[in-house]
Amino acid sequence: MKKNLLIMCFIFSLTTCGFSQQWQTIFYLDTRVGYSTNSYLNPFLSEWDPAMESGYNFTSFIGQTSWYNDGHSFSVMGGPLYMPVFNEQQDNWGGGLGLLNYNYWLSDKISAGLEGGASYMTGAYSRTLLWAQPQLTWFISPFTLLRTKAGSNFRTYRNYGGVDQTRDRLDLYSLEFETWPSYKWRLRTALHGELDAFPDIREGFNSQASVTYFLRDGASVTVSGSWAQYQYESTTTEDNGTTPFPPGNDQNPSTISVTNVDRIINMSIEGTFPVNKQFTLFAGVNGVQLRPESESSGEAVTEFKVSGGLRFSFNPHFRSKDYSINPEWKKTKGEQEVRIRYSGEGQLFLVGNFNNWNKTGIPLTESSDNVYRAQLLLETGAYEYKVLKVQGRSEDWLPFSNKVYTVDDGFGSENAMLLVE
Repeated sequence: MKKNLLIMCFIFSLTTCGFSQQWQTIFYLDTRVGYSTNSYLNPFLSEWDPAMESGYNFTSFIGQTSWYNDGHSFSVMGGPLYMPVFNEQQDNWGGGLGLLNYNYWLSDKISAGLEGGASYMTGAYSRTLLWAQPQLTWFISPFTLLRTKAGSNFRTYRNYGGVDQTRDRLDLYSLEFETWPSYKWRLRTALHGELDAFPDIREGFNSQASVTYFLRDGASVTVSGSWAQYQYESTTTEDNGTTPFPPGNDQNPSTISVTNVDRIINMSIEGTFPVNKQFTLFAGVNGVQLRPESESSGEAVTEFKVSGGLRFSFNPHFRSKDYSINPEWKKTKGEQEVRIRYSGEGQLFLVGNFNNWNKTGIPLTESSDNVYRAQLLLETGAYEYKVLKVQGRSEDWLPFSNKVYTVDDGFGSENAMLLVE
């Protein structure tokens, strides 16, 4: 069960939460260095092994392409991974992963889909994971969602624990909740477990929660915590200390089965700082403690990890963004006036840090020839904003053209920048 939960956390931590409009492709090159006292703290190994205490470098090149049209969304993500360790007595690790995600919007609030993926890592041993899981998402509001997943995971280990090859299957479920109280705060919670034990989660589960605060210019700080529990059976021999009678009786001491419960508590804090549109710095500290319930299982064990690195992102444009907008700003009588040419349907609103990211937004008025206008009284400074299109009960962010200077908004999209002098 212990290994099952570790793999379960790895699988559900890879899933993505969003979808993009039309077609979008982005590549990420991540490289980080750090020091870890346990491979459990490695996001792609997630196997409890305190023998892997070492400094390391982790490099990944991940590409993701997404498409959305007429209620259908589809994304493909994958790439190679490489992790050399700074210890001659340990093996370097390498491999790759791939993910497929499809969703169809049953209504403006509910989508159903299927997610599948595969990963391969090799080093001291080899591990292959394959999984598929249907998913159902309910968008309670444009800023809050509830998602459920359930599916199967197939694992293959080679040269692990002195065994040439082992295979098994796990049937897992996941319940996830995400909300944005404002555009500066994001809250996430999740519960993962095995379907065989549901609804009695005491046999094994992993609960997670995180809070992210988005600072100016796309910087963010995330505090995360998790509580995992697993059970496993062991046998013990009970000897009453008496001499067998009559002499020569080969009566064996009684053997009893004992249920052990171990718990894993995990806490972390990570910060990101975008240097510009392509480069982002990040650093984090992670601590984990294994707490056996019974004294016979040993004392509590504490492990930790520190890491930091650089991410390079590249967003190629394979087609012109004829659906995008290009806001034009000018100063008129002490106020900032914005003009947006837009020929689609719906009502447009400005949302940004100039109105504290208020969800209501500042309405843009259509004047003539598909030109929308608004005037704002702004002090000197830099401002980030988005344009929200509202049509009936549907709400969408309009994408910006390549002529607009944008910054990463911290959750897969972009904010436009306005500099008031």
